[in-house]
Amino acid sequence: VKTSAILEVIQEAAILNSASCGFGIDNLRNINRAWLLQGINVHIENPVSTHYPLIANTAVKSLKGVLSERGTIIVQNGKPVVKSIANWCLLDTERMRLARIPKEMTDSYEHYDFGDEFFTYIRPKIIEEAPETYKIRVSNKELDTNKHLNNQKGAELLMDGIPFDFEIKDIKLFYPNPAYLGEELSVCVKEIQNGYYVHLKNTDD
Repeated sequence: VKTSAILEVIQEAAILNSASCGFGIDNLRNINRAWLLQGINVHIENPVSTHYPLIANTAVKSLKGVLSERGTIIVQNGKPVVKSIANWCLLDTERMRLARIPKEMTDSYEHYDFGDEFFTYIRPKIIEEAPETYKIRVSNKELDTNKHLNNQKGAELLMDGIPFDFEIKDIKLFYPNPAYLGEELSVCVKEIQNGYYVHLKNTDD
């Protein structure tokens, strides 16, 4: 299973869980709100097979201010194969700025303490000196409903910068700024201890 497919399962589980709490995409759109993924840590504990179904268990760990911290455990054949912790921010889509999470939303979500030190989001450090490898341009097919570069598509663009035969076990993603249709982005890649660091940078910066 591709890493991007695992990220899609995690994101879809979050969307479905929010909908079950009364705050699905359409409900949020009606009140000019949307969840915006700020960053995510993923650990692949065991290989994920394409031959057996996946069960994604997800819950909110905390809701405070503009931020929601959400954990997810993906199970296959009765054993955990992937776990993740993500930071989601509530966006005011009318003013295009972050919005405080209202009490009625906080009360609607079931909170769960995962009891595992992994489930604390660690923001990756930006390595400014990572050299540019190639350039890409944001296309229509890579946009989300907010007309930004889609989280999953952005992750796919990042992973395209990693050698094909490299086995990904841990991922730390951070989305500091949105990218828009037509923007030219530099893909900057640096080999680090036990892995690779990749970031997308606006060529005008």
